[in-house]
Parts: sequence; structure tokens; C-alpha cells
Amino acid sequence: MKAQIQLELEKLLPQIKWVTNMIKEAEEDWPAHYDRTQPDDLYLRGMFYQIEDKLNDARRLIRFMVAPVLKEGVLYKRSDGRYGLQDGTYFSSSGYIEYLLTEPGEDTRWVSSRVEHNGEDYYIVVKPELSLDGQRVRVKDLPTWD
Repeated sequence: MKAQIQLELEKLLPQIKWVTNMIKEAEEDWPAHYDRTQPDDLYLRGMFYQIEDKLNDARRLIRFMVAPVLKEGVLYKRSDGRYGLQDGTYFSSSGYIEYLLTEPGEDTRWVSSRVEHNGEDYYIVVKPELSLDGQRVRVKDLPTWD
């Protein structure tokens, strides 16, 4: 079942891209597509904007989910203050990261997030109290956004 779900989600990617591009195109010249004196038109414009945002989020998540894993390893704090892997790969602010959650009472699983800096040190956004040093992480071959 999980393989079928993944396949169906991947098949949605071109359609999501097409629809979001249509919404963007309509927004670029919105007076040609919506009548500002019509509340229903302005309602649709606002709804399309919100839907585009959510569809882009869904598209990004699907693309992250299916991206191949390039490498996996344990983080250490480098001399420059960044956290990296032994092969030289390092993480900095806004960098995508997946870490292996291994806590008592929790199912062990990969969790996606991003890395940020709080002025003192780097942290994982979804679990800021977690020390990066010693965390098992993986790097994926993320597609460029088109």
C-alpha cells in the first residue's frame, strides 16, 4: 500500500505544477482575469492564492520524500562552528536536513526539517533543543525548484 501511495503522489507532481503555474499566470495580470467589482471574483482570486501556496507545499514535500539519499552519517561540530559529516558535507542556515529520531517512547524514524542559527549555535527547526553533535543525518539529492 505504501508503495502505491508514493507512486500516486509522484504522479500528481506534473498536475500540481501545471495548476500552480496557471494560478501564477492569472495573478501576474489579474485585472485581465478578475473583475474587481465582483466579490465572487475577488473571493476566487484569494482562494486560488491560498490554494497555490498549499499546493506548492505539497509539491515540495513530495519531491523531498522521493529524492534519493546521497549520503548518511553522524554530525560533528567543525572548527568553523558548522556541523558536518566526515566527508566534508556541512549544514548551514536554511539547509534541508533529515535526522534519525531515536528517543525513548518514540518510534525510530527519519524526520525532515531544516537547520537554522540562533546567534549562538545551529539547531534543527522541528526540535531546537536537540544537540546536532552526534546526530545521525542523511543528505538527499534535492531537485532544484522549477
